[in-house]
Amino acid sequence: MKNALLAQFIPEARELLEIAGSGMLQLEKSNDADALNDIFRAVHTLKGTSGLFDVAPLTALVHAAEDLLVEVRAGALTLEPEIVDGLLDSLDLVGHWIDALESREQLPADADGMMKGRVAALRRWLDGGTPKAVADTETQPAPAWIAGWPEEDLRAAYRAAADGPLTAWSYEPDEACFFRGDDPAHLVSGAPGLVRLRVVLRQPFAPMESFDPFVCLLRFEVLSAAPTEAVADHLRYVADQASLAGIRSEDLIGLAGTDDASEIFGDFVAQARRSLAADDRNGLAAAAEALLRIVGPGSRQACALRWIAFLAPSAAPDSLLRLIGEIGGGCPAGAVVNRQGSEIAPVAPLRPVAEQILAAQAEVLGVAADGGVAEGRIAAVRTVIERCLPHVAPARAARLSEALAARGGGDAAETLRLREALAADAEPVALPAQARAPSAPSTAPSEARLPAEAPDSGLAEIKAPEPKPIEENRGPARMLRVEQGKVDALMNFVAELTVAKNGLAYLAERVEQVSGSRQLGREIKEQYAVIDRIAQGLQVGVMAIRMMPVSQVFQRFPRLVRDITRKLGKDVTLVIQGEDTEADKNVLESLADPLIHMVRNSLDHGIETPEARRAAGKPAQGTLRLSARQENDNVIIEVADDGGGIDPQAVREKALRSGLITAEQAAQMSQEELVNLVFAAGFSTREQVSDLSGRGVGMDVVRSAVRKAGGDVWLSSRVGAGTCVTVQLPLTMAVTRIVTIAVRGQQFGVVMDSVVETVKVRPSQIHRIKQRETFILRDAVIPLVRLADSLGLPAADDAVPDEEAVMVVRVGRERIGIVVDGFRERMEVIVRLLDGLLTGLSGFSGTALLGDGRVLLVLNLPDLI
Repeated sequence: MKNALLAQFIPEARELLEIAGSGMLQLEKSNDADALNDIFRAVHTLKGTSGLFDVAPLTALVHAAEDLLVEVRAGALTLEPEIVDGLLDSLDLVGHWIDALESREQLPADADGMMKGRVAALRRWLDGGTPKAVADTETQPAPAWIAGWPEEDLRAAYRAAADGPLTAWSYEPDEACFFRGDDPAHLVSGAPGLVRLRVVLRQPFAPMESFDPFVCLLRFEVLSAAPTEAVADHLRYVADQASLAGIRSEDLIGLAGTDDASEIFGDFVAQARRSLAADDRNGLAAAAEALLRIVGPGSRQACALRWIAFLAPSAAPDSLLRLIGEIGGGCPAGAVVNRQGSEIAPVAPLRPVAEQILAAQAEVLGVAADGGVAEGRIAAVRTVIERCLPHVAPARAARLSEALAARGGGDAAETLRLREALAADAEPVALPAQARAPSAPSTAPSEARLPAEAPDSGLAEIKAPEPKPIEENRGPARMLRVEQGKVDALMNFVAELTVAKNGLAYLAERVEQVSGSRQLGREIKEQYAVIDRIAQGLQVGVMAIRMMPVSQVFQRFPRLVRDITRKLGKDVTLVIQGEDTEADKNVLESLADPLIHMVRNSLDHGIETPEARRAAGKPAQGTLRLSARQENDNVIIEVADDGGGIDPQAVREKALRSGLITAEQAAQMSQEELVNLVFAAGFSTREQVSDLSGRGVGMDVVRSAVRKAGGDVWLSSRVGAGTCVTVQLPLTMAVTRIVTIAVRGQQFGVVMDSVVETVKVRPSQIHRIKQRETFILRDAVIPLVRLADSLGLPAADDAVPDEEAVMVVRVGRERIGIVVDGFRERMEVIVRLLDGLLTGLSGFSGTALLGDGRVLLVLNLPDLI
């Protein structure tokens, strides 16, 4: 794919679709607020990231789904099954478009038309409805963060409110919001009725060497002269990251400062009450302004006087009387308090921070760089200096302005000029504790505030909170996305290395046999042991990369079960167990289609309708259980239901009618063997063909796919109790451990996973039961199969041996003895599937290349037995 950004978007989009789909199913079962939030975040992120590409239909469809989820989150819309169907269908369509983007890097030609149809279907649920407010519209207590705002901002907000609605809200964007296409600053600046704004750091910035500019650590504190509903609607796509409160204008009146116990305030209180009683508002304001000229501006009483002077012309008498009473009250001397009487920290100027930034710019200019980098760096430094000018001493600001105004002489001359201006008049000012290294302890928070602007303009303010411990500032574990083909290629090289190292063992034997040099043979074997150890370690490491949890396959079935049960009118709950069990990626991929067939059969054939279950004395709701576990070097998958089970006699009769078995064979088969006839090609117990079953291809496909992957499948069933289908697959398909056996002078391989043990059996211990050879092994009857006869090899000319070499293998759940001429060595090989004219050849699972260059046929025991 040429577009690297699109290549990164595609797997992320699939993950988001998976999160949204699974969350939708979870939400349909229970009203889980966390699941709803996860769905919304996934859809919102997908909408934002898709906006980076020319995929307008996809973005529009996801946007419509997001609008519908906003209604659900607000409680304006109940999540009915029909709505879930519409949302899931929309997600399926988006998934189809993602596949098209991956293959052709563009949407299908009919995407726009399909989008309009799906959007219209989703919009039908929104007709006549508007999103509810994410906060109660009634007046609420003012947020605590208002107490830290400057008086100028609070008075400007009070004036803008003019006794109208006032909303206090804060917005904490997600740290990864930029990667989802969100623009927090643009969202806040476009809020309705914006009066005042302050931007606060949630935590200190990391040191420069580890600073990530794409991590958002800001919190926006905003006052809006707009109804809470309007603000809530504006923030509907980030509702989980915002908090709103409808407040009164009186909540903005706060007192901060140290207490002043001067007696002069007592005289003012008496005079102020008389003026208010006489409704002399102008006189009250004049008295407050006169007293302000003779008292210190930083006291709590001075703050109250400023509010009185501001409110006297129009405020309600109760508000003014409260402020007058506060002037006569007292607080501990030296305390700095807010309007609730709690202490707050003093405000620090921005000059120390500006000086630190300018010093950093001087260091940046001192680093050598080539022409292209130097030009861009000078432009960036000039921008930073311009923004720092309002916050430094006037003389220093003038010198820096002159340096910025002077141009010419090339990059070197301008760099020197800026460095000299930055070094002149530099103030060695210590930074507040919050601006220092994160490891420095802080005893009191400090705040850096921009100079006040005109009362009717917004004010941006940066506040640095106390730093967190260094451990909390560390980033999450880093993940590396690697294309699947690269991992597969690496695994193929490891497999080739495994085969190549096997050649060293043959080489050592050949050296000893041909040249007679046992010393050289031992040295080769020693080197082989070293290479073998390294190869095994490399194989384990690569296998760990390829191992994936079974949940990667299981996660698709909740949706499948939901859709099928709704179509069949059945009530089924899906139980998933052991989803953390890991297996090789290729094994899991080979498992997907067989599992779909088994689940469909359980839902269609196995579990009854609610009426039939009640009549049988069962709960109306059936249970389908998907479980996974690891046994030795195999992964075991079970699909079990508590349905009606399989009737062995019905299977027997159907098999006889279809000619799958003869009457003689039927008479000799056990009930377990009868029910496993469902794996025969073309066999189905369903009389009526539907879009779900009845064609006789389901379970045959399952067995063929599983055996092709080197595994096996069997089932057990009880009439009226249910059915359990068990699939056994190797953990990995890349490198296979085999044991070689000799039969009639030829050598074959058998996969070690199927071998239980090897024994020697005397002819006298072999008995014939129903025309079949058997022997007794630890009180168990083991049937015997002579491999030479199964392979059609000529009879041996040798006399009957004193002991038969028997390899006991497990096929399904049955143990069977395989008579061979002898056992050879064990090894790890790559099994290649038969192709060309040999494709589908019964009895063989593939071929392997031995270390000496010979080709070994690997047997498929279930086909031979």
